[in-house]
Amino acid sequence: MTLTVQPQRRVRRPKVSLWSLRIILLLHAAMVCAQPILAGYFLAGENDAMEVHGPIGSTVWMAGFLQVVIAGFYWLGGGGRPWPLLWSALLVVAEFVQLTFGYLQNFAVHVPLGTAIVAVVIWMTIWSFRPAARRGRQEVKQ
Repeated sequence: MTLTVQPQRRVRRPKVSLWSLRIILLLHAAMVCAQPILAGYFLAGENDAMEVHGPIGSTVWMAGFLQVVIAGFYWLGGGGRPWPLLWSALLVVAEFVQLTFGYLQNFAVHVPLGTAIVAVVIWMTIWSFRPAARRGRQEVKQ
């Protein structure tokens, strides 16, 4: 009786692209989590908080755009899944709308949309550190 060993197919997993995605998500999360805190300080009477809230709001969508690029590398170059790219693209659009309504002082849209943005960015950041993020596309399909 002979034993035949089948060579295992090497599965492509995201490594560098995943760490890049984690870093941009941490930066993005820090920026979006600072926003409601700064808004709260402003509402409590600290007028200087708006001098930081505005510039962060003007820059957060740029971090989101960089996240889209890195999520594209995670998907295409690293062998990761495509949904982080889709959610990142939606976030950029939402953040640009958020910026617009913030400058228009339309808080009926600005506050709930900001809450949704914070929730999605935190969710994606937590997901990026879970074992599921390390699995490649091919492993998920099996």
